[in-house]
Amino acid sequence: MRRYHPLRIERVERAAADAVRVALAVPQELEETFRFLPGQHLPVQATIGGRIERRTYSICSPPGVLPLEIGVRVQPGGVFSGHVERLAAGDTLDAMPPFGRFHAKLDPEASRTCVAFAAGSGITPILSIVRATLETERASRFILFYGNRSQRTTMFVDELYALKNRFPERLQLFFVFSREEQEFPLFGGRLDAGKVRELYARFCAELEPDAAFICGPDTMIDTVRGVLEAQGLPAAAIHTERYGVPRKRAEAAATVAPPPARASAHLADVTVIMDGHRKTFAMTTGDPNVVDAAAEHGIELPYSCKGGVCATCRTFLREGRVRMATNYALEDWEVEKGFVLACQSRPLTPTVVLDYDEI
Repeated sequence: MRRYHPLRIERVERAAADAVRVALAVPQELEETFRFLPGQHLPVQATIGGRIERRTYSICSPPGVLPLEIGVRVQPGGVFSGHVERLAAGDTLDAMPPFGRFHAKLDPEASRTCVAFAAGSGITPILSIVRATLETERASRFILFYGNRSQRTTMFVDELYALKNRFPERLQLFFVFSREEQEFPLFGGRLDAGKVRELYARFCAELEPDAAFICGPDTMIDTVRGVLEAQGLPAAAIHTERYGVPRKRAEAAATVAPPPARASAHLADVTVIMDGHRKTFAMTTGDPNVVDAAAEHGIELPYSCKGGVCATCRTFLREGRVRMATNYALEDWEVEKGFVLACQSRPLTPTVVLDYDEI
């Protein structure tokens, strides 16, 4: 069962003017539990103002290197990010074992050309992927395009230049700023379709990249993916991860009023299997999703973003049918095999069985 473990904080330091890097000590007995692939993220939780708050932050350190580090963009008025910014060495942060489908599978014998596009805090998992790839695959090379508003808010600048110094022949690093005038117009503006086409034509067209990694807000993901596919990259070679709640979903939540209160009727009996134990609860038509319905019955299921993005709530649909409102986290093969996001699922059959032990 994926559960939270208290990890001691070794240090909190600046990653940019509005971002911090948090180093978490992993006890020896949990090192195997917290083993991860470059690009994966860490679900974390804390009690703030008497409420349990949960978020998911990508891991910026490479596998096998301790302490484990995450990057956190501090949002204005952010409940959780503001809390993290105030933490110090010796404090603790509850963390679930690393998770996520956005990662690089490394082969020491490989000789690949990889390209990455990151926007804002999307550099966090990309940093781990780039470093791990260059250190493990000694014949591979990486081309990284990193978009930000300004240099001041650019995360991990020192780390990126340190990698460039270590691997000058195998890492090409390009910064693009949308709110600062640049000497060369090519490196000014947003990572929109025109800019991505221009950058790709200038630096990648003759290279035939083997893999692409994209991390940023949802609109940027779709834009970059579309350009790369138009340039001939196979869809299977393009790996993406969105951060935050996708804009369309957030806008809908802000503009659509909740339905009038009414009596809820029985919808389904839901059984969850965790650590070999079965628990069953009744779900009503008024319950928005499986995770919230389970909580009403005192059953805590894994979740973090509740936006269909992080996949912390991923589970296997063993019996019955459900409808997912949103899915930005599961690959097509996972859905075909029977995996669903519990935070986005509502039953379509009178009985549903979800197996969290199936991975």
